[in-house]
Amino acid sequence: MRTYVCLPGAWMGAWSWQFVLERLRAAGHDARALPFRGIGERASELSPDLDNDVFVADTLATLEKEDLRDIVLVGHSFGSLIAGLVTDRMPERIAHLVIVDGGIPQDGQSIFGRIPPEIVAKRRRHVTTVNGTEVLPFAPVTSLIIDDPELAAWTHRQLTPHPLACYTKPIRLNNPAGNGRPMTYIACTQPRYPVSAGNHEKAEAMPNVRFRPIEAGHNCIISAPDLVAEELLAIP
Repeated sequence: MRTYVCLPGAWMGAWSWQFVLERLRAAGHDARALPFRGIGERASELSPDLDNDVFVADTLATLEKEDLRDIVLVGHSFGSLIAGLVTDRMPERIAHLVIVDGGIPQDGQSIFGRIPPEIVAKRRRHVTTVNGTEVLPFAPVTSLIIDDPELAAWTHRQLTPHPLACYTKPIRLNNPAGNGRPMTYIACTQPRYPVSAGNHEKAEAMPNVRFRPIEAGHNCIISAPDLVAEELLAIP
């Protein structure tokens, strides 16, 4: 039995992993997802002090409190950044790091410093304030890249604003990406997500990364849970 700990993408909560978790548990594994403070199931905790450092600290605290070891740590999209930072800080608890269509963290770089500038400009135009906190509001339902209209609408209803600081604050890495732990990168190729431009090529070129393309859109954990679960179960 393995322990899978899954982290959600921007604007999402632990709910976004429910279809994948069902499949992992049906295969006999311990599988759980952790929401970030101020987002998703914890949206009521939104506050101006929230950023990536807080999310990393919260995740580390959960791993320690629940004494989770030898875990497969999985991050979808934004969640992959936090998964990478957690692995940087506490590699001894991580058996395998999985990035699902996210970025490869780089010391001193913010998310806005990594993604295409035209997308950054568009997102900055939509910044608003909620509970005294600058946030990125979630995008329209058509941007979710989920073909099933009902599933897309259901997903959109669950979204909550995301703290802007997570995108603007440079990250700090003490070690190379992955910190020496085995890594898998699941690349969504049908279609490719514009925000993730260049990340597939960067991940595929890394000698320590197991690169796994799948024919699904960026929000594959919702739209293609069978494919995602199959890849997670096949990790060596």
